[in-house]
Amino acid sequence: MKVHSNTQAESLNSGEEKVESKIKIFKESLGVFFFNFGEILAGSLAVYFISLVLVKRWVIMIYPLVLGVRGAVNGVLSGRLSTGLHVKLIEPSLRGNTKYYYSILASIYALSLISSLTIGFLAFFLSLIFYQTALSEFPLIIFSCIVTKAIALLVTAPFTSLLGFLAFRKGLDPDIVIYPVSSMVADIWATISYILTLSMAFTFGLIGNIMLYAVGLGFIFTVVYLTYRFRSESEYWKTLKEAVFSILAVGLIEAIGGFFLSRIKTQIERSPGVLLIYPALMATTGSAGAIFGSISTTKLVLGLTEPSFKGIKNEISDLLQIGAASFIMYLIYSLIAYIGEKTLTTFLIPIICFLIIFPTMSLISFSMAILTFTRGLDPDNFVIPFETALTDTLLTLTLTTLIILLYPI
Repeated sequence: MKVHSNTQAESLNSGEEKVESKIKIFKESLGVFFFNFGEILAGSLAVYFISLVLVKRWVIMIYPLVLGVRGAVNGVLSGRLSTGLHVKLIEPSLRGNTKYYYSILASIYALSLISSLTIGFLAFFLSLIFYQTALSEFPLIIFSCIVTKAIALLVTAPFTSLLGFLAFRKGLDPDIVIYPVSSMVADIWATISYILTLSMAFTFGLIGNIMLYAVGLGFIFTVVYLTYRFRSESEYWKTLKEAVFSILAVGLIEAIGGFFLSRIKTQIERSPGVLLIYPALMATTGSAGAIFGSISTTKLVLGLTEPSFKGIKNEISDLLQIGAASFIMYLIYSLIAYIGEKTLTTFLIPIICFLIIFPTMSLISFSMAILTFTRGLDPDNFVIPFETALTDTLLTLTLTTLIILLYPI
């Protein structure tokens, strides 16, 4: 179409910008969701080492716990980073940053240790009751969880920070970019850490066990040192105080999912394709909720969203864009599952999971943001951890239920 005047040209450009802004969240969400294809690598690693992953029921039980609670801890860091960058409490630089940032980073190490202990106790307790696991395995279970988290944290914490800084410098929205992309990298590295830890525990004999306990004790001493170093920083204790409840609750919630996953051990052995797409489904579901939750918390802090449940009507556009991007990814995962087994049932299972989980996740995310904000708490310490835990567990329960119903032993 020919433009006859500068005014008309400006009008057309303005219209294009409005259209662009209306689908901005969809485009950025879909873009970061594509990073979740990396989760197929995490699933592939679990399938490749399936004999190690299924060596004991408590081992497969802690896999969703490792992914879920790791996601919760990383979720706290992601949420605090995105909001901190927006309100200028954090500088976009790893070196020479604010005490606020370093205090949060130190608290993440402490939260990781607490979550490791939570995972270990829950896994042992459930294994003892339902699978008669020997009491002598208690130290092995505890240190396996600690070491998995310790190795994972070496990469995930600096990567998440650098990703947030880079996104902010490039003009991207940290609320949309940080958690989904860092979650993919973290899940892959967490799975690698999980396999390395299991190798030390079950493959390398006495030397492997010595390495396992040495790394575990080293991580404990590191957390003790950081706690002493930041003992006078109020933000360290605030983050720890508020987020520790989330982490403990998340551990309990994820334990339910882990237990149910351990109950379909036979089906997994017969059809390991379940493990192949499992991390990707968890990541996309968690990322969608994290994006929506992070956008909501930032708007609440900036006063752009009404702090009541009525405020969700202002979020419908954002929610539809995130949902559309998520659905596209679930369709792709369904195709991947179908290619593996060539059955309509396999194709439909992920779609059914999405239809159940996405609406529930949306309500959970917004409800948590409103409830915490109106009570004077920092929503970033609660929304992403709880949302990822609840949706991950709901996903696991839905997935395992469908598998039990449709693929009986």
